[in-house]
Amino acid sequence: MKGLHGMVVDAAIGWLVQSILGSFFTGQMEVWTREIGIDEDVEKLKFQMRYVEMVLAAAKGRKIDNMPLTQSLDVLRDLLYDSEDVMEELDYYRLEQQIEGKDCSTLSGSGTNPKESYVSSSTPSSAFDFIYKATSQITSWALSSRKRKREEDVPAHSTILPLEIKHDISKRINVIVDKLCTIGNSVQRVLQIDISCPIVTSSESQNTARNPRRTTSVPIESKVYGRDAERDKIIELLINGKSSELNVLPLVGAIGGVGKTTLARFVYRDQRIIDHFDLQMWVCVSTDFNEARLTREILEHVCEDRQEYEKISNPDVLQNILLKNIMHKRFLLVLDDMWEEKDRIGWINFLAPLKGNQATGCMILATTRRKSVAKMIRTIADVEVNGLDGKEFWLFFRACAFGDASYEGSPSLQSIGKEIAKALKGCPLAARSVDALLNTDCSYQHWVTVRDKWKSLEVADDILPILKLSYDYLPVHLQRCFSYCSLFPEDYRFY
Repeated sequence: MKGLHGMVVDAAIGWLVQSILGSFFTGQMEVWTREIGIDEDVEKLKFQMRYVEMVLAAAKGRKIDNMPLTQSLDVLRDLLYDSEDVMEELDYYRLEQQIEGKDCSTLSGSGTNPKESYVSSSTPSSAFDFIYKATSQITSWALSSRKRKREEDVPAHSTILPLEIKHDISKRINVIVDKLCTIGNSVQRVLQIDISCPIVTSSESQNTARNPRRTTSVPIESKVYGRDAERDKIIELLINGKSSELNVLPLVGAIGGVGKTTLARFVYRDQRIIDHFDLQMWVCVSTDFNEARLTREILEHVCEDRQEYEKISNPDVLQNILLKNIMHKRFLLVLDDMWEEKDRIGWINFLAPLKGNQATGCMILATTRRKSVAKMIRTIADVEVNGLDGKEFWLFFRACAFGDASYEGSPSLQSIGKEIAKALKGCPLAARSVDALLNTDCSYQHWVTVRDKWKSLEVADDILPILKLSYDYLPVHLQRCFSYCSLFPEDYRFY
């Protein structure tokens, strides 16, 4: 770990903790240490190492940006090696006692002398067996002799572990435990890690929200900032279409979290849209462009009898049911978060029943991050969605950070907030993520720390580093949950 100033905390030191815990803190060790009266000390060491493991798991990937942190991690590593040494020594005594006990009981129970025992086992099936058995027998005689000598020298109640050795190991363990606690707390403070216990939830609460994450038409924003002009432009394009052809208007924004879905919802819920269209439908496409799934989700909006389509898997039958339910009705369909750009045949097949409803002015509003997707589906020129302008973005940022867009207090915090807001380039999701960190602690030092960490990311037009910053501040049990969930594909249904 030495010399890592300016680098990041890697997983190696965490693996060391896991290796020690997995190798020495076993059920057999627990039983044996209880027999010799040292189990409380070993349990304290185990508990402290679990705490260190949690700190290191939360710190993995963090930048080592000061010398005290580097030194603390060096000391922590050395303490872990000390822990390994003392547990290895304990394990040696445990195995020694186990081997001696077994060998002694075997010899005393057989009623034979070593020579007889050797002769009785000297007819092996191979030369290897002969050497192995002979060597094992000699070892047993030697250990038996050693055990008898120790029994003569030490009182019977102390044969498991001499008192002076037990006291020495206990003292070393307690010194290590105290130092691990001090260094672990130091690393936790420097990295501002929130270590808290996992919350046990009931089976009922665990069974909720099993559906894949889908965007919906239901507004989740209490107020939409800075999108009025874009909303009006889009609504005009949607309601002025008089063509009998089905038109597709893409909303394109390359940056994740720039506000495409929010803008689409803003349009979708507008009274002018509600009055103009007979039907409104919202479907989250995501990376799974599946004709049957998309058709079935549209049917949820337009078909009152779920039994009519629920158990049907044939795409052609589903499309016929859809056509029957939208016939002669002017509709607006929002396809949110489209990614598929190569399956043009699938796109054409998906549109077939929508084009056959014999109504004028039907429209599709699609959101996507990819220009290539917009090029494949559009019949109307794209509307580009960019970040909010400076004034509106500051109002939004202030509303998230302080809970009030008109907040005028704490000039020092507002000054730091303006620096951060300027760097976020008008991205609402970035503002929400950073503000979630800021409003947990409204102290000047905390806001300065968040600002400096954000500046150190040195990113351009990308939301991921900001989300990574949010991840770094999560409690360790939520980081583990997040990492586990990331193993599954997007929109995976958890059972």
